[in-house]
Amino acid sequence: MRFNAISVAALVCLVPRLASAQERTGKAAVISIQPISAMLTVYSGEAELAMSRSATIGFGATYWSPDVIDADFNYLSGDLKFRYYPEGRPFQGFSFGGSVGVTHLSANDNSTSGSATGPSIGVMLDYNWLLGTEKAFYIGLGLGAKTLFISDKSVAETATLHYPTMRLSVGWAF
Repeated sequence: MRFNAISVAALVCLVPRLASAQERTGKAAVISIQPISAMLTVYSGEAELAMSRSATIGFGATYWSPDVIDADFNYLSGDLKFRYYPEGRPFQGFSFGGSVGVTHLSANDNSTSGSATGPSIGVMLDYNWLLGTEKAFYIGLGLGAKTLFISDKSVAETATLHYPTMRLSVGWAF
């Protein structure tokens, strides 16, 4: 009799959790890359994890080393990203959010060289789709802006760099 009471109590506690898990949109994470920017030698990737029905947290990284005649330039950034999905479906539809991270710049030409590392912040507006019968193929479009805070004197006296960002990501949701 005691075993049955414990089993019933366990079921009473588990059924609401299972029901709420089934109410989720089904996908817990997305891993994506930006293939078009890779054709332009800007390599970017991102991993995003659903924290709730409306919020996600993710990590993104970008590396860029353009082929510039008589110069060597490198850009490397890593960002922690937060997105809010007002429709309550992570990885689907409209989202907006922000990012905080660290960016490293280095440049070397025939006469001067320098490098700097500093914090960065950004804002993002995105629209995403989950496609296919399993809703596992991910496409994301986004626009935003990013600010770098660089205070290394070898790069500039005190530089704050502002620039637009955009993305066309493809990936896999699971």
